[in-house]
Amino acid sequence: MNYCTITPDRGDRGQLFEYCIKQLVKMNGGKPPVNAYIMNERPVSDAVDLIPRIREGFNKAKADGFEFVFIIESDDFYPTNYFSLFGDMPNVDFVGFSSTTYYNIRNKTFEILKHKDRSSLFCTGFRISALDKFNWPNDNEKFLDVRLWEYAQRMGKRVRLIEDNPCVGIKHGIGKCAGKGHVMQLKNQDNNLHFFQSIVDTESFEFYKQLMKTI
Repeated sequence: MNYCTITPDRGDRGQLFEYCIKQLVKMNGGKPPVNAYIMNERPVSDAVDLIPRIREGFNKAKADGFEFVFIIESDDFYPTNYFSLFGDMPNVDFVGFSSTTYYNIRNKTFEILKHKDRSSLFCTGFRISALDKFNWPNDNEKFLDVRLWEYAQRMGKRVRLIEDNPCVGIKHGIGKCAGKGHVMQLKNQDNNLHFFQSIVDTESFEFYKQLMKTI
């Protein structure tokens, strides 16, 4: 299976973007991520442009002959063994997790959400050929993950959803957000950071802890 990653970024999350590249190197066994499409061209307007960036990356990956794509967002946490978590994938079209842990580093709150028949975008992967009949939403659509997984279910695509998700969706308020927003107060408080420290690795914990001091 030859796979690649697509990372959409507007150039407005400097430290987070740099750390994302470090994570990609780790996930790639310490080597430069040559199979990573970093879609960080300067935005042409203030409009949400997540979908055009991912669509452009998808078209490049398809033209370059890749079979499978993983969406890696520039502000979230991924474990170093991320790609191996899904196991062998010759007979699957979509992969992801049926739960998501969100952590807001501005107010030190967190929440674990369960999803029905889908995964969050930042931890979704899909076979390129499986999107042969997918109609990309309007450019300003905010919830591409919902559209992708609705399509997968409607078309009877082969999906693999894992229950326990080791990734963390980081809320921070830096740059433009395509989803519900980054200033939300999540249900659970974590003033001493004990929970956060338990769900990310040591280097990531130190990075985000330092970032907390600047936002």
